[in-house]
Amino acid sequence: MKCDMKTMMKTAFGLAVVVAVAYATLPAARGWITASAPFLFFLICPLMMFFMMKGMQSCHKEQKVENNQADTPSSKPLLGNAPLKD
Repeated sequence: MKCDMKTMMKTAFGLAVVVAVAYATLPAARGWITASAPFLFFLICPLMMFFMMKGMQSCHKEQKVENNQADTPSSKPLLGNAPLKD
């Protein structure tokens, strides 16, 4: 996941839509939504960083699995002109 300004703006817009929909559909919680919305927008950057770091860890795990599969004996090239055995 790439955490740049464009991604953060998309996330902020998505959060704004969620807050607006919640505000419109939950009249009993409007006070809580109004009070918590600024904190949610303030937390966009740290949350995006958290998810970006999680995404990077999963990417490294996939590369390790691919490297381990590439090191198996069946994938090593055969020397000489020996026939393949099953």
